[in-house]
Amino acid sequence: VMHSATKYLGGHSDLTAGVLMGSKALLEPVWAWRKNLGTVPSPETAALLSRSLRTLVVRVRQHNANAQAVAEAMARHPKIARVHYPGLPDAPGHALARAQMDGFGGMLSIVVRGDGSEATRVADRLRLIRLAPSLGGVESLVTQPCTTTHHGLTPDARARRGIPDTMLRLSIGIEDADDLIADLQQALGDA
Repeated sequence: VMHSATKYLGGHSDLTAGVLMGSKALLEPVWAWRKNLGTVPSPETAALLSRSLRTLVVRVRQHNANAQAVAEAMARHPKIARVHYPGLPDAPGHALARAQMDGFGGMLSIVVRGDGSEATRVADRLRLIRLAPSLGGVESLVTQPCTTTHHGLTPDARARRGIPDTMLRLSIGIEDADDLIADLQQALGDA
């Protein structure tokens, strides 16, 4: 298993680290490369990660609760065509996610009614939720995949993958959920 410790494990957007886990047979060939290339965290990074792990459970609970509240509020908003979040009862895979997980995570996406420029305007009008392509930190972030993570794909290729130009991806942080919802509502006000 390869995991980015930079995101939720670090949780404060202040470190870069990764975790590699597996059987001894799988990890032995990697060990020499790691040793020879020096791919070990600095003492400062290790200390920051140790600090962050102490609050991981509390932070993840808040990410889950906030994302659930935001998803439910956006699902009711007339300017939102669709919300992608496994915590919503009508989401594909909801039953499986409910059976396998203690929460549904802090990531969701919303599809704004209108065209791509409407979604861009919504993202630009946000005040509390910041425009950035990262995720998993204590702060809430928004990105428009068609202009960031998936800009290299043609519009047809994005459409085949279910990524319309009107989609905004939200990484929900641990701020007050009511503040996050209010920020989205004001941003949608004139979109």
